Amino acid sequence: MRIKILHKTTYLYNKNVPRLSQSLRLYPTECKNQSIINWSINVDRGKIKYLYMDSLGHRTYSLTNKNIEGEQNIIAKGEIETKDFSGILKGHNEKVSPHCFIRYSDLTNPSNKIITLSKKISDPKDHVSLCHQLNQISAKSIKYQTDSTSIYTSASESLEKGRGVCQDFAHILITLARYCGMPARYINGFLYDKNNSITSSHAWAEIFIEHLGWVGFDPTYHKCTDQNYVRVCAGFDSLDASTIRGTKTNYDGDEELMVDVSITEG
Repeated sequence: MRIKILHKTTYLYNKNVPRLSQSLRLYPTECKNQSIINWSINVDRGKIKYLYMDSLGHRTYSLTNKNIEGEQNIIAKGEIETKDFSGILKGHNEKVSPHCFIRYSDLTNPSNKIITLSKKISDPKDHVSLCHQLNQISAKSIKYQTDSTSIYTSASESLEKGRGVCQDFAHILITLARYCGMPARYINGFLYDKNNSITSSHAWAEIFIEHLGWVGFDPTYHKCTDQNYVRVCAGFDSLDASTIRGTKTNYDGDEELMVDVSITEG
C-alpha cells in the first residue's frame, strides 16, 4: 500500500540560543518492506546537510543555527510504498551485530515486575512462539492512556503506574525479550490506522530470531508489523532511537516542543 506522511516538529525558544546543533534521523528505512517514492526534509531556519549513513542504516543529517530565537520548524514529508512480510525486516543494510542489542539500558532494566511477567511464559515450542507470547504478555501488562508517561519513563516505572503509551509497551517487550536472552530494539516510525482519527508517530519493538532475522512486534496493537507501518529509526530504547537530537550552547532559557503528524493512504 501507499502511505503519505507529513511530520512537523516545532521548537520554541524564549531566549536567544547562541549556537544550536541538531542531528536528524528522519529518513525512512531503505529495505524491501518499504520503498521510498519521494521524501524531503525541510527547515525554515538554519542549514541542513547530509552527513552519512550510520552503522544501523540511518541517513543522518546535521542542522546548525546561530543566534536563533522564537520558532523553529523541521518538516519531513513524503510517500512510501509498503509491503507485508509478516513482520520480518528484509533487505536492510546494517553493520551492527544483533547481539549488541541484548544489553539493557536505563529505560529497559529488568525489575521484579518484569521477572514476574516472564513467569507467564508457558512452554514455547520455539523462539517464534516465545516472541509471540512475550508480545501478548506485554500487551496485557498495562493499560493504554495518553499523556500518562514521559520520554524518560522506564519499563519498570510504567509497570508500576499500570499505564502508558506505545513507547512504554515497546520498552516492556524489549526488556522481557532481553531478559529471556533475545536481542531486542526500539523502533520509531509511523502507523497508518484507518480506524483511528488520532495520527502521531508510533513505536514498537524488533526481536532478533535466528533463521528469520529482525521481526517487528507491536504490543500496543497485539500483532506483528505489516504494510501499515513505516519504519524510520532504531535504538536501544526511545531516547537512543530519537529522530531529532540537539545540543544548545550557552543557553539558559526554556524550550517548548510540538509535533504535528498527518498520515493518509496514498
